[in-house]
Amino acid sequence: MMSIVRAFIILSTLGSFASASEASRQIDAILTQDWQRNKITANPPASDETFVRRVHLDIIGRIPTMQEAQAFLTSTEKDKRAKLIDQLLASEGYAQHLFHFWADLLRIQSRANGGQGDMTSKPYLEHVKKRIRENMPYDAFVHELITAQGKVWDNPAIGYYMRDLGMPLDNLANTTRVFLGTRIECAQCHNHPFDKWTQMQFYQMAAFTYPLETNFTGIGEQGAVLNLKRAAEKKPEMAVATRHMGRVLENLGDFVRYSKVAALPTRVLKLPHDYQYKDKKPYDVITPSTMLGKTVTGDLKAFADWMTAPENPRFTTVIANRLWKKVFGLGLIEPVDELMDSTVAMNPALMKHLEQLMISSRYDVKAFLRVLYNTQAYQNEVTRKEPVLGEVYHFPGPVLRRMTAEQIYDSFVTLIHPTPDLPRRKGIDFEMAQKLVYRGKLSDALDLLSAQEIFDGAAKASEGYEAISARSKPLREQYTAAQKAKDKELIEKLNLEIRSIEFVARTGIHDHVVVPAVARLYTKKTGKPAPPPIPVRKPTLEELKKTGQNRDYIDVPGYDIDQTIPREEKAAADARDAIFKAEAEHFGITDNAAFLKSRQAHARDWPRAADLDSPAPRGHYLREFGQSDRDLIDNANADASMPRALVLMNSELFQSILKPHTQLSLNLAGAKYPDEQLAAIYLTLLSRQPTAAEKAAWARSGLTSAEDLIYALLNTQQFIFIK
Repeated sequence: MMSIVRAFIILSTLGSFASASEASRQIDAILTQDWQRNKITANPPASDETFVRRVHLDIIGRIPTMQEAQAFLTSTEKDKRAKLIDQLLASEGYAQHLFHFWADLLRIQSRANGGQGDMTSKPYLEHVKKRIRENMPYDAFVHELITAQGKVWDNPAIGYYMRDLGMPLDNLANTTRVFLGTRIECAQCHNHPFDKWTQMQFYQMAAFTYPLETNFTGIGEQGAVLNLKRAAEKKPEMAVATRHMGRVLENLGDFVRYSKVAALPTRVLKLPHDYQYKDKKPYDVITPSTMLGKTVTGDLKAFADWMTAPENPRFTTVIANRLWKKVFGLGLIEPVDELMDSTVAMNPALMKHLEQLMISSRYDVKAFLRVLYNTQAYQNEVTRKEPVLGEVYHFPGPVLRRMTAEQIYDSFVTLIHPTPDLPRRKGIDFEMAQKLVYRGKLSDALDLLSAQEIFDGAAKASEGYEAISARSKPLREQYTAAQKAKDKELIEKLNLEIRSIEFVARTGIHDHVVVPAVARLYTKKTGKPAPPPIPVRKPTLEELKKTGQNRDYIDVPGYDIDQTIPREEKAAADARDAIFKAEAEHFGITDNAAFLKSRQAHARDWPRAADLDSPAPRGHYLREFGQSDRDLIDNANADASMPRALVLMNSELFQSILKPHTQLSLNLAGAKYPDEQLAAIYLTLLSRQPTAAEKAAWARSGLTSAEDLIYALLNTQQFIFIK
């Protein structure tokens, strides 16, 4: 239910922002007043050539193709800039580029926590992309993340908490920094030395989210099972049944480990042993309470409601300021994530106006960005002088910036692809979909067993481990000796033998725990007796070399592999081929088969940065260009560096963009004369014609090779910077 205050704010401001153009003019008016007060002259309006390159880089994260630049430059429509902004904001490229913004803030990784988060990482990553494409309101997006609970196959947003697996206090500090722009992590150990926050306030905030458990093995009543195990260990007659039970339960947990987030009523936050302040004592239980604005207590939903409310004194300010920095290169408040009560924006009236704009647009990020991109201030020339830290910048135009790692990489992708934003299936891949369905079925099945049933089945499986322990022990001793001797052949042989023996032992888990659980799930879903279990098939030698072989269990209605995935993959491939055929016709290609094969290879080998792992592997061009490792918040580096310079000068990237059927080579092939080739190179790389001075400089150079000119331009500030 919308709060009364929020409703009042929205109704009172909607009339002020009736359209993007009107809202843009209001921002320009506020800036103009500031310039007049401070005797600042606005930067001149940017040329169409500058604008088309800048707006492509800022909205979709890449330079325009030569054809895209020409279409804009030759257009005579009066509102062509506004139309181009709308076109780019509506494109898939916008979603891909904005993903990097969120991936850096939320530290989104394809394989988080050293691989422990594999079950949630990719579904979470794709979930964030999906929300961007849907243009989910920012406040709803944050609310969804903060309240996320359940299993990943039902709610992939739990990846927000799984990203800080087993570190709830760190997660709270990250939440506060990202969404409230406030650095409270120092208060985890003591009162903040430079701000007003106390250690007590940190723990009161953390008490909202601390009950969330991220280390579930997936066994519904793990605590009760362990209690039964402890009791049984005291009985001599249960020695064999309990001797290997810890191992059994661990293997059982491997089926669904790290796939669930849930609040535990018994999980309460206590002050640390070294708490030194007089308001409480060490180990005292802390009740949740908010640290700024209206004091709120209660559950996780109450915390999320408080966090995302327009009345929150920092929530709206932070996102408005972050997006302003994304567009103009500098925040109205710097740093963007270190707000204090004493913080004053460079232009307080504009900051307040942007907050109201965000609220009136109902936290519609795309609508907010549309307003900023349509301002005259954004469409002015950049300020080439670097703003001085601590001095007020009055935003007579955007700040001159280097491209980010993703912008550089995707611009090279654009030099390869005549159509850079190719159709691709959206969402998790078929392999991950299979894994989620498989694990989801087992998890839901195991939840139907009582603690006693799990214990009894685990006890029988434990006896199976006892039976094979005598056989595996000498093999393990030989394996240890082989490792010391570095006998690789013997190590592999013994490893397979041990795995083969232990496979038989793990079959006990299947027979005594999982099969009965899946049978019960089948009956629950259908109301019918379960069919006979599928016999266990001994894995092949090649399968034994791999880890985590899946067993076959009876089919249960509602746990079916999504067969639309391969159909969607095929549809995307067909759509790409149709584009390639259109490209061949446009460029007058006669050998369609060779062109199609070449373009299919381009599509496979040169996807956009957002379609690669997050982050890219070490050594990848993106990492050399300064891509964030996404271990720390907003950790990308766009500064000049030796690795970046060496990649641009010496890597195979240069040869890749000159291969047959790339956009650059096709544009060159279509230019008959030297002057036309010169123009094609400048239009493709810089979205403009060469100046008279540049033509003269090229003529004086004595060079005649197009490759020499391309190499030179790629290594200039003209290419690397966003003007």
